[in-house]
Amino acid sequence: MISRRKFLLALTALGVTSALPFTPLFSAKKQWLVSGCSDKKGNFFAAAFDLSGQLISKVALPARAHEVVAMTTKPGHALVFARRPGNYVLEIDFAQGEVVEHIKVSDGQRFYGHGVLINNDSILLSTENDYQSGKGLIVLRDRKSQQILEQFDSGGIGPHQLAVMPNSNEQQIVIANGGIKTHPDQARKKLNLDSMKPNLAYMDISQGKVIDSFELENKHLSIRHLDVSEQGKVIAGMQYQGASTDEVPLAIAHQGESQLQYLKADVDTWRSMKQYTASICINNTENTVAITCPKASLLTYWQLDSNEFICSHKLKDGAGATMAAGKFVVSTGRGRVISQENPRIPYQINSDFNELRWDNHMTSILA
Repeated sequence: MISRRKFLLALTALGVTSALPFTPLFSAKKQWLVSGCSDKKGNFFAAAFDLSGQLISKVALPARAHEVVAMTTKPGHALVFARRPGNYVLEIDFAQGEVVEHIKVSDGQRFYGHGVLINNDSILLSTENDYQSGKGLIVLRDRKSQQILEQFDSGGIGPHQLAVMPNSNEQQIVIANGGIKTHPDQARKKLNLDSMKPNLAYMDISQGKVIDSFELENKHLSIRHLDVSEQGKVIAGMQYQGASTDEVPLAIAHQGESQLQYLKADVDTWRSMKQYTASICINNTENTVAITCPKASLLTYWQLDSNEFICSHKLKDGAGATMAAGKFVVSTGRGRVISQENPRIPYQINSDFNELRWDNHMTSILA
């Protein structure tokens, strides 16, 4: 790691440069969708396809993927994160259909499925787990050299998705600390369900400190995935770790309040979501939020400003959700891709990839 003094000086410079408008070095002509996926034989891939459903490329992976992060400075490129607890982040050139860089996890740690790029893609922030202590980490790396610049306590156990807060000069992030402890020897086993303490935490990365943290009264509501509006409103989805008969809310909002706010829905709506949410996606223009519920085969919609439930649609094994061409685009674990502009109007089936099963996250990239 570099010295603390040099790191802070670098972040100070980062704050200045990040405030400047970013001008891409290329003229983007196409928009592609990218997601982790698997085939019927259980092989894992990351694949890119265009809005018409044409497969661009499919790249083999060493293990199942989770999130994909677009690289704004490199057309057709994205970072693919291993599913937690994972040991890889891959930079993939989807135009050529090849891995161009392999970022490895540090000894004694595992990637936890998500990350973000800041400072014109030069710094990678990832959620990770120190599996001996169980402590959650936010790790900052120089993307090109892969050198760890610094790592900070995430403010909880099991950090999962994170996002950069708007209007913060890329100095503040929000973290979904899921509260679930795991160990690579028992990769998917949840080791602390009786003592879990999930929270939504805000961190100032220039200080390396959590500046605010919020918990729910029900400690079995694991905060997992989130999105942030242009105005700084956080919407987060949860996965319940309690009794299957419990009826619990599964999504929260936060924008400066003294406590987390549950989204507003009746008991029947929460029950229909079967205690599990996956992707969260905000449409800032239309003031709406999409939340996928793969276990319930539901796609749900919510009003961003009021937190009110709008409606839901049946979507078998609904998985990844992103914005593309001004619409919500949603994938499924059955290979289907749909789009929807108005939540109250039935969605349109864009394409069916019969040989592929899309994973829980999808993003759009420029090519």
